[in-house]
Parts: sequence; structure tokens; C-alpha cells
Amino acid sequence: MKYLVTIGMRTVEVDLQGGRARVDGREVAAELVALAGGVERQLVLPDGIHTFAMIRIPGGWELVRAGELLRAEVVDARTRALETLTGRGHGAGGLHSVRAPMPGLVLRVETEAGATVRAGQGLVVLEAMKMENELSSPVAGTVTAIRAVPGQPVEKGTVLIEVTGEG
Repeated sequence: MKYLVTIGMRTVEVDLQGGRARVDGREVAAELVALAGGVERQLVLPDGIHTFAMIRIPGGWELVRAGELLRAEVVDARTRALETLTGRGHGAGGLHSVRAPMPGLVLRVETEAGATVRAGQGLVVLEAMKMENELSSPVAGTVTAIRAVPGQPVEKGTVLIEVTGEG
């Protein structure tokens, strides 16, 4: 099955056939291992083992590694082709929620309602697994709502900030 995976501004084609993976046409030796009892995964590559939290969200995944939050949009090639034909591709417009990728404690809110933000700008700092995790805006736009309060404990998936994307 072919997928288009977008992280930040980069999109790659991932083709999964049986136990094989090809990324942009190049075969990659990789294994994804779920660690017992949680959202942590290990990606085993020839250059080493990378550990991160992996949380399913609508349209893809949120990945947290070494305090950095990445969003990966995953769309199968057939769906992307249909979206392109019908003009319903996933754009930056609309309401986007910044959610807690794991249970934690809100340390700081670094924006305010009505603020204009850029994609990737830090919005809230969450302490989780004894690490500070800066959660950033998924799109350029306007902060519509702040639902997080410093000192507030939150569960995985809790909406912390809402941003309305530009067109």
C-alpha cells in the first residue's frame, strides 16, 4: 500500500509491501516496535534505535522525541488523488487543535487569544515524562481559544490551544 507522509513541509512516498518498506523509491531496512504499556515506540534503523511517543490523531500521528513535537499527516495515495480531483485537499484553513500528546502538567502558555502565530511557533509547554515539551502551532493563523492553564494536569488528547489557519 502506498502512502504520502508529510512532516513539516516535506512529503515522502512510503510503499509498504509485506515486510518491506520503500521511501521515495529507495528500500529502507526498518522495524517499528511498540513498547509494552504505552505510546512509546522504537524505530530500529541501520544507524541506530530511535525512541519516541506516537499518538494517533485525525489524519495522521503526533510524534514526541527529545521534547520535540512533530505532526505526520498520512494519506494513502488513492485518497490523495481523489482529494486533488475534487479540490478537497487538506489545507491550512479551518480550526486546528493543539492537543496534549501524553498525560502531563501545563507549565507555561506562551501565547494569548487573538494572537497571530506562524506554523511551528511554540504555544504551550507541557511537562511529561520528566521532560519539558514545547507544543507548537500546526499552521500559520490566529489563536482562537486557550484551554490550558499553567499548573493544570492534563490527559492525553486534551485540547490545549485552538488555532484558526489562514486560508
